[in-house]
Amino acid sequence: MSKQLIESNPAFKKTVPQGEPFIDVSEFFCDTIQGENFVGWPAAFLRVQHCTQSCTWCDSKEVWRFGNPYTFDELFHLMEKEDFNRRSLITKFTEGQHLIFTGGSPTRIQSKLVALIEEFVKRYAFKPYIEIENECVLMPEQGLIDIVDCWNNSPKLSMSGNKDSLRYKPDVLKKLSTLDNSWFKFVVASEEDWKEIKRDFLDTELIHKKQIVLMPLGATRVELFENREKVLDIAIRENVRYSTREHTVIWDKKTGI
Repeated sequence: MSKQLIESNPAFKKTVPQGEPFIDVSEFFCDTIQGENFVGWPAAFLRVQHCTQSCTWCDSKEVWRFGNPYTFDELFHLMEKEDFNRRSLITKFTEGQHLIFTGGSPTRIQSKLVALIEEFVKRYAFKPYIEIENECVLMPEQGLIDIVDCWNNSPKLSMSGNKDSLRYKPDVLKKLSTLDNSWFKFVVASEEDWKEIKRDFLDTELIHKKQIVLMPLGATRVELFENREKVLDIAIRENVRYSTREHTVIWDKKTGI
């Protein structure tokens, strides 16, 4: 079972010394798995506060809305003391546990994330395998492109409830599609969603079909099970990848796992 290093708690408020580099963190947990796209990899999730979107079906909104500033030193200390009776999280990173920046919107603070990893490498002489969750509305900086090993891009469709002008950024999508380690994970619930993907992303040649991953809408286990078979049928018919939401299959709507 996963281990919480930082829990989302609306009642808890902290500050950091002025001038110290910091990140607004909603939660930080390890000893779990990646539940989407590359399912099953051992993982640690650092969830940043705030988001550029407000999806009607978001399963983590009540988490990323809250958070506190944590300095780089505080985050490193948490990693080092993760469990006194086991190997530290730092050691686990060398043996395969991925560090996944999620949100909220990690690209809102991409310069800070780059600085955090640069300091990590300076201190520990290696870089973890880094995945980043990305809603595809902010242009990635070269510094972030250089450190990310896997871009789990998740463009939002119209059924997310976000305004088109906020969720659909062709120039950003086109840039991300040029990256060899870039995937586009779409939350899908119906044939209409696939038609939108084809019309707005494939026919416009913003992304490549081989980069597409379809994931059924499902903030709960019941909702996931209701949608997964029809989404699987679309994926097979259109010859694109399918991904479950394994964390939902295992833990239902529970967060921090």
